[in-house]
Amino acid sequence: MQYTDPDFGTVTITVNPRARSIIMRPEVDGLRVTAFRGANLSFVKQTIDKFRTKLIAKQAALKERPQLTEDDIEKLRKDAKLLLPRRVAELAYMHGFNYTALRIQPSKTRWGSCSGRNSINLSLYLMKVPEHLQDYVILHELCHTIHHDHSPKFWALMDKVTDGKAKALRAELRRYNP
Repeated sequence: MQYTDPDFGTVTITVNPRARSIIMRPEVDGLRVTAFRGANLSFVKQTIDKFRTKLIAKQAALKERPQLTEDDIEKLRKDAKLLLPRRVAELAYMHGFNYTALRIQPSKTRWGSCSGRNSINLSLYLMKVPEHLQDYVILHELCHTIHHDHSPKFWALMDKVTDGKAKALRAELRRYNP
């Protein structure tokens, strides 16, 4: 479902049966909303209104950021497919991790993920961050092959593989956007 909002432009609402809350993602030319099953339009609009100021600020920041062309994205994809698999293999070997597969995808909402089957997904936009932060994301996902959560044991392992710098690196990474 779509409607036009005076602040955001086109608001696109999709229903995801697995969603447990309303997820709002500002885009340069609109707002993408994922709603849980049973959320009616008036509830979604109320939720948008509740966070309107923050969402407008995020959308403005997106508009200020230089937009990548298709050629830019293709270059990032080629670089990522050349460099990231080798680096994942190196770090996994260095720290004794095992993973089942690696995929490079154009994910804009997260830097990486690890499935329950220890398959690692990395965003090609990782190529836009410094190498030490690429390593942090890779190590983060490799640690998820041992601990599939963000428990204290997970963070202890992250500190072990990052020489105690896990939280500082996480804070530094937050200054970047996929």
